[in-house]
Amino acid sequence: MSEAKSKKERRKSRAGKGAVRGARALPRSGSERSVAGVLRPVLLTGGLLLVAAGLGYSAHWLWQQAPVEELSRVDALEDVRVKGPFRAVTEREVEDILLPFLRRGFFSLDIEGMRSALMGNPWIINASVSRHWPNGVEVTVEEAQPLAIWGEDRLLIASGELLPRPEQMQELRLPELAGDSELVGRIMAQYQALAGLLTTKDMEVRRLSFDDLAGWQLELVSGIQLQLGHDELLERVDRFLSLTRGVLAPHLQKVAGVDTRYNNAVAVEWKKLEADNN
Repeated sequence: MSEAKSKKERRKSRAGKGAVRGARALPRSGSERSVAGVLRPVLLTGGLLLVAAGLGYSAHWLWQQAPVEELSRVDALEDVRVKGPFRAVTEREVEDILLPFLRRGFFSLDIEGMRSALMGNPWIINASVSRHWPNGVEVTVEEAQPLAIWGEDRLLIASGELLPRPEQMQELRLPELAGDSELVGRIMAQYQALAGLLTTKDMEVRRLSFDDLAGWQLELVSGIQLQLGHDELLERVDRFLSLTRGVLAPHLQKVAGVDTRYNNAVAVEWKKLEADNN
């Protein structure tokens, strides 16, 4: 009897020393508690790592390390991959938009909220956000394409909107458009029509402007300036092009400007240096 009792007590003793089932926080050293205290206010501690991801496309990674007591190891986001051209929108701008959402963890991530916040940037015309099991999220942003420069501080995009010109897009080689901003749609349509007509070397549009008094004024890449008036722009430009292939062909380097506002003729302004030599 005493032997059976002794065996039973030994089994109970071994069971008491076994591992406890379920999750259990481990005791932390003083240094670990100190680090966790620093990390508690800021869950996302990583920076952006820029890597190539195709033509004009780049990707970067946000590394997140959350305190154990605030997010479980399963829920904590370990990486966020963001893809975008990053021409008009900077990586820092995208990071600032995403950080408040990334503090919430994998399962409670507000996908639609992230997308809406990204779309709040006027240069982002499309954004997609998706979870990637087990601990990641992928974000792709699409930027608006600038069509022309409008004044000193705005750019015209293909939709016809005028957007603020980002600092990193100051050296763009784009045609310039000018006029009353209320007429932006009309000016854009006229530019597109002229751009389709002026396609040969040095004949592309450099600047197109409209003024109520002077009408349409066009400057070509070659430097030639055309006075087009208010009406029949395409016909007048076509007349000019016919002359450049005919009587004006040998003298184009001397031409400063052409006034096409006559019914059946044009007035040619010669460059000052050439005129003085003559």
